Amino acid sequence: MSTTTIRRSPRRAATRLHLALTVTMLALAWLRGEQKADDRGSDSSEKSLMIILAIGIGTVVAAAATAYVSSKTALFK
Repeated sequence: MSTTTIRRSPRRAATRLHLALTVTMLALAWLRGEQKADDRGSDSSEKSLMIILAIGIGTVVAAAATAYVSSKTALFK
């Protein structure tokens, strides 16, 4: 009797896991969307916090990109 082995690549398993998590998150977001929302709008302190966070994240991303590019160009010197 012959036995067959099923080989699954780790990339395929990771893709399936990512798909399952994405579908789960979308389903939870959809269920949460069924609840009533507060339509008064956000106050100015909330908006200023979001602006500060956006500037901070932008700075970190720019610094990381600069460090990455400089490390790659240093390899060719």
